[in-house]
Amino acid sequence: MDYMKQERERGITITSAAITFGWKNHRINLIDTPGHVDFTIEVERSIRVLDGAVTILDGVSGVEAQTQTVWAQADKYGIPRIAYVNKMDRIGAGFGRTVKEMHHKLGTRPLVCQLPIMKKDSKGNGLFFGVVDLLDMQVLDWNKDPNGSIINKIPLTEKYPISELFEEAIKGRSSLIEALSEIDDQLLEIFLMNEDPMKVSVEEIKEALRRVTLNGKAVPVFCGASFKNVGVQPLMDAVIDYLPSPLDRPAPLATLSDKNLIEIPLKEKEKLCALAFKVIHDHKRGPMIFVRVYSGKIDNRMTLFNTNTRKKERVNKLLQMYANDVEEIPSITAGNIGVILGLKETRTGDTLIQINDSRQNLKLQSIDIPSPVFFYAVEPTSVSDEKPLEEALKNILREDPSLHVHVDSDSGQTLISGMGELHLEIIKDRLLTEFKVNAEMGKMRISYRETIIVEQLEHTFLYDRELMGKKQKAQVSLIITPLSENDKGIPEEGGNRIVIDIEDKIVNLNSDQQNETNDQNSLITKLDKEEIRDSLHSGILSALYRGPILGFPITGLHIKVHSLKLFGLESTKTAISACVSQAFSEAMKNGVPVLLEPLMDVQVEVPEEHLGNVLADLTGTRRGNILGLETSGQSIDYDHSIEIYTPPDPTYISSDENQGAIIKRIIKAHVPLSTLLGYSSSLRSLTGGTGSFSMRIHSFGIMSEDRAKSVINEMQGGY
Repeated sequence: MDYMKQERERGITITSAAITFGWKNHRINLIDTPGHVDFTIEVERSIRVLDGAVTILDGVSGVEAQTQTVWAQADKYGIPRIAYVNKMDRIGAGFGRTVKEMHHKLGTRPLVCQLPIMKKDSKGNGLFFGVVDLLDMQVLDWNKDPNGSIINKIPLTEKYPISELFEEAIKGRSSLIEALSEIDDQLLEIFLMNEDPMKVSVEEIKEALRRVTLNGKAVPVFCGASFKNVGVQPLMDAVIDYLPSPLDRPAPLATLSDKNLIEIPLKEKEKLCALAFKVIHDHKRGPMIFVRVYSGKIDNRMTLFNTNTRKKERVNKLLQMYANDVEEIPSITAGNIGVILGLKETRTGDTLIQINDSRQNLKLQSIDIPSPVFFYAVEPTSVSDEKPLEEALKNILREDPSLHVHVDSDSGQTLISGMGELHLEIIKDRLLTEFKVNAEMGKMRISYRETIIVEQLEHTFLYDRELMGKKQKAQVSLIITPLSENDKGIPEEGGNRIVIDIEDKIVNLNSDQQNETNDQNSLITKLDKEEIRDSLHSGILSALYRGPILGFPITGLHIKVHSLKLFGLESTKTAISACVSQAFSEAMKNGVPVLLEPLMDVQVEVPEEHLGNVLADLTGTRRGNILGLETSGQSIDYDHSIEIYTPPDPTYISSDENQGAIIKRIIKAHVPLSTLLGYSSSLRSLTGGTGSFSMRIHSFGIMSEDRAKSVINEMQGGY
């Protein structure tokens, strides 16, 4: 499913890809998402539309730092999950160790449903060749088929060649039923009636596993080696058995214009409601809009209405995706995922309904888009390359909402902002190879922020200009205060809070404030309150986009518009917007503007022997603040009273579950992003390739004077 050239070159998933297939009379819509932190938007928008998830863990690495980030994203949307421990055929794989880490690091309750089977080779190493199904006590052996398509099923008895296997399976099945009985009342009754865990039927266990998975109380765990297709078929069965169908999920909520929440029932005969969750640009087909249909159905040639852009769009074709291959289909029905061709204006997060639907303000919950933290300048190599570059950026921007493009008003350069170094490297590569743009790329930079550090600023501004022969006039008063620590980190308005409190404070005056005649100028403005509020809001947003020091976005402010004077028909939407924008910019000059730098929440996992070098590096040149040290497998809050069953590693060859495991330490720190450029390479060299790290933005911190001067000199020296 990793079909992009860049994905195959780097061996990683960059963009989420969709595929639809059948399994045992069920239809499955699968989306493969990336694991790298730079492409977190791909995970966010996929999880937003999915009903269940399979979390794939590396049997050697266990629960990695980025797994915790993705797990938290799934928690946010309440997505039921099952877990699959992959790469069990590799040396050093530890199934029991990984299960234990799931409990400790993810704070979840893992339920072991399979045991890996190991055999010793001539050198005494354990070779993985199959699994024990703890529900029906069968050995599933793929040993006779190198492609993994044939499963040999053998009932597990005391006579099985690996003597310890039967005893461990009995222990595993008993532990599974006891754990289920603790969290599922229905199975508890069955368990108390039978007393013997081995008498509880397979169907009764499956039903209990489904119930606890759907309500998020536990996570069934399976294992395998996907490269050899070992363990894949039972995992697919588990998807059907334990993960929800669209009918098992709560009905999604949508808002109407009156802010009322309504449920969208999953019925094909209901009115259409669909969410566009991904856009990709195809050079032959044009924009391809991925949609999840929540109710009704989308038919070929149907006319749709986009409630976000307020525009109607016509469906040209409907497609079913198989990664980068397609199949044309007549309709996309409720509960399914598909692709629409022909939509010109639709973007990620837009809600689509039928053109004749009266609910034209209906909006599904949108998708959270994180703020970009890196940027670089891009310039066409010649005048003739300007249009192709503009077109390519427009297409890439539609595809990736976590990417920002804007033109610097001082230098005239086009700046591209993204989530990380790798993110922007991929964009740069795509512009040059896929879109064939002739352009020069500047050095990668940090996207800083600006704010002010005064207690309160109050400013009144009169806007009085003539534009295109028409007079434009308005007067606004506003108060600016820094946000308190408790209010910071607000995602809307770029980390600012905008309050427009003018309900009873709009004064309507004629042009000279004296003339009381009823001429055309003295007429009260025709704008309604909603239009006035929108104009004020957009004016402030445009001013917030560019700070007074280096033109970086402004953050961390509480802006309150508390008074507005209108001057008849001269107070147009443009006049109001320009007035509040200039009022804000002037007020900012009276404050004490400062530069802010992104502080990252960094988690570094390193072997004990390299701990000292990594700590010295973080606290030295990287100006990091160490928050804590933990031993891998002993992090985050979890319930110590819950006993988790974990089979020994390597299974049935040695009872020492720590054999082959390297004790790792986890460093948690806040580090300025500017010092983390190229950190992955540095960490590799410091730890001999054994260290790993993840980071996400924590906050924006005020720069020291010396650091701010250095940044200003660097930035003003040109991009």
